[in-house]
Amino acid sequence: METSETSETSNSSNSSIVIRSASLSEAPIILNLWQNSAKWLNSKGIYQWRPEFFNVDQVIEFLTNGSDVYIAELNSEVVGTYIITWSDPFIWKELDNLQSGYIHRFAVNRDYKGMGIGNILLEKAEQQIKSRGKTFVRLDCMADNSRLNVYYQDYGFNYIRTINGDGWSANLYEK
Repeated sequence: METSETSETSNSSNSSIVIRSASLSEAPIILNLWQNSAKWLNSKGIYQWRPEFFNVDQVIEFLTNGSDVYIAELNSEVVGTYIITWSDPFIWKELDNLQSGYIHRFAVNRDYKGMGIGNILLEKAEQQIKSRGKTFVRLDCMADNSRLNVYYQDYGFNYIRTINGDGWSANLYEK
């Protein structure tokens, strides 16, 4: 895993967001972020994530399988997380390639909404992917999550296509 510690200034305060590689001991913290994000999404009628779907073993797998797992902190409080993988054949199928980095499990602590943290995390993930010599930054989200689809498009991601799974559809985005 790439070691990275970066400070970015939050748009809403004079504090700095520190984005750094997560450690194995922080797996429960990441799991908590995923589950709380899922609960919030579910409360809005968006079932992109289900809290019961996530478990600590999934976090540990990402932390040990060659993915880069990051935590963002503001004033020593965890405010977000994301994962960068270097391949995603399950979602991207024949479009999966070595010129891309894939952002997954992107989550911001809802207690810090409206502070521009999501944009800071996406910008840092994009920089990290490009610094590894990759040409494309990719991510996906459920096709029926209109708010998140608009967010990614507003951030500059281009819609590539929709894929359909067993009872779900996801939109693929690339920048």
